[in-house]
Amino acid sequence: MTAPAKPRVLFLYTGGTLGMLRRDPGPLAPSHVAEDVLPYVRGLEAEVDVEAELLCNLDSSDIGPGHWTAMATAVARRIPEFTGIVILHGTDTMAWSACALSYMLRGLDRPVVFTGAQRPIAFVRTDARNNLIHAALCATMQVPEVGIYFGRRLYRGNRATKISIQSYEAFESPTFRPLVEMGVAIRHTGNPLPPGESGLRVTGGFESRVVVLQVVPGAGPAILDAAVQTGARGVVIRGFGAGNVPQDLWPGSIRRATEAGVSIVLHSQCLRGVVDLGAYEGGRAAMEAGAVGTGAMTLEAATVKLMWLLGQGMGGGALRDAFRVDVAGEGSAETGETAGERE
Repeated sequence: MTAPAKPRVLFLYTGGTLGMLRRDPGPLAPSHVAEDVLPYVRGLEAEVDVEAELLCNLDSSDIGPGHWTAMATAVARRIPEFTGIVILHGTDTMAWSACALSYMLRGLDRPVVFTGAQRPIAFVRTDARNNLIHAALCATMQVPEVGIYFGRRLYRGNRATKISIQSYEAFESPTFRPLVEMGVAIRHTGNPLPPGESGLRVTGGFESRVVVLQVVPGAGPAILDAAVQTGARGVVIRGFGAGNVPQDLWPGSIRRATEAGVSIVLHSQCLRGVVDLGAYEGGRAAMEAGAVGTGAMTLEAATVKLMWLLGQGMGGGALRDAFRVDVAGEGSAETGETAGERE
């Protein structure tokens, strides 16, 4: 009897700590042979057939919109051949890249899983092997969306954020349950998105002239005025609580910015909860001045979504309307309860 065909998984390597080597002396840096990670995950071939492709070899701090487009293009080109794809990526901007691909890859019908490590795979004591093996297994599951596997969990990519520099549990999903938890048993704990039915297409283009500003008690909005004057096309303001800004001066500055064609998005400095600009006077004044709230989105999801919508040529009221529409499960609703916040 012929053995059933094993799932096929493609590793797309982009760099990051997982494949780095330590200079002597010196900091960790990309390795010239980092793409050859397969020898460190011996035994995985019993479960899946793995192929690897080197896309780039960068510290993730150097990855930006051009690389997001290259990743999405590579996924669209290769994914028909595979059950799923694993993207090996540095942790510092992994959530940003996962958000970008979640918006760009429209009609996705199988998993695209980001993973990486806090310590290189060549080290004896490392989290890289566990992350890589389990990410590959997640890439064979019926989870047709862009995810991040790290530690013990598969998260929706655009609902995850890096919370620790040193813990092996480096990522968290503040307002959405993990999709999968890996332990002695594999638990499917969240509801994945439905598979796309119209065929995979890449909708690219990002506006890089977007900045993130944080409101500080007592500080005026001169920093927002300066961002507009120096050419920003979009601004994410991290306000207080549910998206509040001081009622003195800030709403007027927001109005001047929106009248100048700059899109203003209001986020929170809190890790958990839903931004609701109608909850308090400061948020309401900002909304009436033209700002739009981020709902349950992470900072990464909101910022990348603003970059993406601006990159599609949107602005003004059209962008505000589009920003409120959930594209890939990112949590755009401006009011309502969080979707499955963990206890």
